[in-house]
Amino acid sequence: MKKTLAVLAIFAAPAFAYAASTITFQGEVSTQTCVAEVNGQTNGIVLLNTVPTSALAAVNSTTGLTPFTMTVKGCPTAGTPTNIATNFLGHSATVKGNLGNRATTGAATKVQLQLMKTSAGTEAIILSGTTSVPGLVLPANQSSASHQFGVQYISEEGGATAGSVQGIAEYSLNYN
Repeated sequence: MKKTLAVLAIFAAPAFAYAASTITFQGEVSTQTCVAEVNGQTNGIVLLNTVPTSALAAVNSTTGLTPFTMTVKGCPTAGTPTNIATNFLGHSATVKGNLGNRATTGAATKVQLQLMKTSAGTEAIILSGTTSVPGLVLPANQSSASHQFGVQYISEEGGATAGSVQGIAEYSLNYN
C-alpha cells in the first residue's frame, strides 16, 4: 500500500507545474536607436514648485505647470525627419488618466499629477495603459532632438491637503 501511494504522489506532483501563470516579454529590434534623457538624465527627476493648497481647492483645479525636456542623442542620421513617439506608462494612474500620488510619508491627499503634451500646458496626456504621445522629431541629417512636455498638480476631487506628492511614469520611445 505504501508503494502505491508513493507512485501516485510522484505522478501527481507534475500536475501543479502545468497550472503556472505565464510572463510575456516584448521588445523591438530597430535600425534607429538613440540615447534618451529626461532633463539630462536617463532616469530623470522633475522637481515641481511648492504650491498652496488653496490653488487646488476646486474640483479639477490645476497649478504649478513645470516643463521637462525629453532629449534623444547619438541617433543614426537619416535623410528625412524621423518622428519619435514617447510612450508613457503611468504607475497608479487614476480613472481620469493622471498620475496618482505615490508619496509614502507625509503625503498630500486629493492631489494627482497631470502630464501635458507641451510645456505650454494646453493639452493633457490621458494615461491609459501605455500611452503614445507624438511631438519629438529628429530632423533630417541630425543626431539629436528635444521636446518639452509639462507636468502640473491637479486635484480631481478638489479640497487638496498639504503634504508631499510623487508620481512615477515609465517611458520608452517608438521610432516612426
